[in-house]
Amino acid sequence: MILTNQFEINKTQNLESSYIEQELSKFGIKPLRWAIVDVTDVHYILTVSYEN
Repeated sequence: MILTNQFEINKTQNLESSYIEQELSKFGIKPLRWAIVDVTDVHYILTVSYEN
């Protein structure tokens, strides 16, 4: 089953897709796709689709 949820990860000065995928792996997620949907002072808010 494919799920879609939002996750927060810490902001970084050198934003690359590999950083985002590495941070998502800490949640045990191998994303099918993701998008940054919001940015706060300290976090990126991501919407992530992944298989459960």
